[in-house]
This record gives sequence, C-alpha cells and structure tokens, in this order.
Amino acid sequence: MKNKQFLLAIIVMIITNSMYSQIRIGGGVSIGVSIDLPIPDIVIVAERSETPRPGPRVRCRQAVIHTCDHSCFDSLGTINHQNGPNGRYIYKVTEASLLPIDNGEEKVVYHLDTGEILEIIISTLNPSDYNYQYYDPSCQNCQDSNSILLVLLNNEELPLRNGSLSLQPLGNGQFRNVINIHSVYEGNFNGSINF
Repeated sequence: MKNKQFLLAIIVMIITNSMYSQIRIGGGVSIGVSIDLPIPDIVIVAERSETPRPGPRVRCRQAVIHTCDHSCFDSLGTINHQNGPNGRYIYKVTEASLLPIDNGEEKVVYHLDTGEILEIIISTLNPSDYNYQYYDPSCQNCQDSNSILLVLLNNEELPLRNGSLSLQPLGNGQFRNVINIHSVYEGNFNGSINF
C-alpha cells in the first residue's frame, strides 16, 4: 500500500510540475507552455539596449559671422512668448544666425518652429562687452554702449518698452544668447539659444 501511495505521489508531482513549467524567451518575457505543445527547436534571444546610441554630430557651416540650423544641436533653444494678444506660446528655434549689416550694425535672426522670423538689430560699440540694452531713442547719454536698435517679428517692427540681449561667445564660432525683450503690444520674449 505504501508503494502505491509513493507511486501516486510521484505521478501527481510529475503532472503538477509539467503543467506549470515555463520557457523564458529573452527580455523578461515568459510564456506558459502546456505539456501538449511541441518544444521549439531554436530559441533566438535578442536583447536591446534601453539607451539609444549617439549618432555622429553634424558641424555647422560657417556664414559670414555664424549661422546654424537645427542639425547642429539636438535643440538650439526656446523663446517663451508671454503676455501677448494670443496668450503664452513657447517657440522652438530651428535656425539662428548672426549677420553683419553695415556701419558696425549686426542682426541676430531666429527662425521659429511656426515659420515666423524674429530679428534683433544690434549696434556694437564696445566689442569686449557682450550685453546689449534697448534704450529709448530720446536718451542722449545712452549712445556710448552696445544697444538694441530694432526688433522685427515677420519684418514688422515691434515697439519696445525695454529689452536686453546677451551674446556670449562659446568658442569655435558658436554663441549663447539670452534674450529678454518687452514689447508694448506683443508681450514679452524670453529665452536662451545656443548656436
């Protein structure tokens, strides 16, 4: 009788274990297998890395001073447009450039993700100073420093209350811009851009 109980216990264990067996197929996926299914001949395990491989960095082509498009960096930066007639919007800068005009004047051009173009016309009187301020045209003592002369949005002048621009060279012809423009009717434009 004990031999029959022992044999019955072994048979029950075999049946129970075969019902709950599993095959592990790479990447943490488990599939329950019934005893009636055929066993696979080949199991291919391909594990993928969670982090993507970095691609080659594309260098910018030099313009007269500097130009860059969205392929230079993962992101050139953003400009927050606040308190405007259409509410708040965060522009992504897809292309930026610094171009000479004439008479020591230059313009910083930002191409935005909406297709709009923001231009800041600047005058550099002190090349060792990287900061530019907007001064009221009636200010007599303000013409001796770097200044913002004009701001255009889609070739239309934005009347300004005040504003500042920091144009810091990073080396290799690249710049870091920090803008803080307060217009009378179109709201505020704040942001930082690397190009």
